[in-house]
Amino acid sequence: MEPQEDIKWLKTTVNDLNNLLQVIADSSNVLERVCTETGEGRRYYDFLRTSLRRAITVTAEMSLRIGGQVPAQTSASPPKPARESATQAPVITNPGGQHELIMLVDDEELVRRIVTATLVGAGYRVVAIADPFRALDALKSLGDAIDLVILDFTLPIMDGAELFEEMRKIRPDITVMLSSGFAEQAKIGMMLARGLRGFLTKPYTETRLLEQVRSTLNADRAERTGERRVL
Repeated sequence: MEPQEDIKWLKTTVNDLNNLLQVIADSSNVLERVCTETGEGRRYYDFLRTSLRRAITVTAEMSLRIGGQVPAQTSASPPKPARESATQAPVITNPGGQHELIMLVDDEELVRRIVTATLVGAGYRVVAIADPFRALDALKSLGDAIDLVILDFTLPIMDGAELFEEMRKIRPDITVMLSSGFAEQAKIGMMLARGLRGFLTKPYTETRLLEQVRSTLNADRAERTGERRVL
């Protein structure tokens, strides 16, 4: 392999490792506030252990590639099954709105407030969620009632690409628009290939947000209508 290719590979791997370490750090912060004896706490713990194993694997591959020593594997007992816990019903803001129901997933409170106010002002119904696991619970609860998901890429516990895949397991036809100031191009490409409907770069104006939301919903509706006509 050419030196330039080695450098490119190393940069990609280090970037991946940094992302995984950020996930672990965010997870640790969450675990400081919740007890692992609860169902919710156990779910965070399980994902933390999975992320840790991935970080070890990536580090080992990087070390081997540059001729270093393979890091020692940690002995981690398999996580205990999560106990079921009562989940709160998702709260819909502006339930009487005349437009579609949109689920916003973003861990920044200010972003959730501004985007929710903008969408509600335009007549949309909104479910605003900061936590990936609660987003999955809301999707299970509301099902086909959700017309569009506005998904941030940088989230605690799992990134937007991972949450997108988990959502597709629940609803394969879910309409998702990614919104972020940072996202790996490779992951965006993968998400687009898997059915992502669009990408809205942060920061954006209220006008740009509403235009992208309407455009995405209209395109999705036209495609679904066309599919039904063919059938």
